[in-house]
Amino acid sequence: MKKKPRPERARSERRLRERATQKLADDSERLFELEEGGRAERPLAVGSASLVEVHARSVPCPRCNGVHDLLEHVALVKDGVRLREARLRCRQCGSMRSLFFRLLEARLN
Repeated sequence: MKKKPRPERARSERRLRERATQKLADDSERLFELEEGGRAERPLAVGSASLVEVHARSVPCPRCNGVHDLLEHVALVKDGVRLREARLRCRQCGSMRSLFFRLLEARLN
C-alpha cells in the first residue's frame, strides 16, 4: 500500500513563494539594465539637460514598480561621449540604480 504524500508545510510554501518573487525581481532588474538608458553603452537620447531629471523620475522601479527619488544628476564622459547619469533610489524597496542619457546636439535651422 502506497502512502499519501505529506502536504507542504506553510513555511516551505512561503519560502518557495519568496524565492520565486526574488527571482522575478532579479530578472526584472536585468531587463531594466538591457533597455536603453540602463547602461552607459546604451544611453537614452534627450533634447536638453533639463529633461534628464523629469524623465528619470517618471521611470518606475523594475523590482517593485515604486517611485524613484533622484539622488544625483551627474555629467560624465565615457569613451569620448558626453553623458548624463541620474542616480536613483526606490522609495519603496530601497534599491539603487542609474539611468544614462545622451544629450542631442543642437542643430541650427
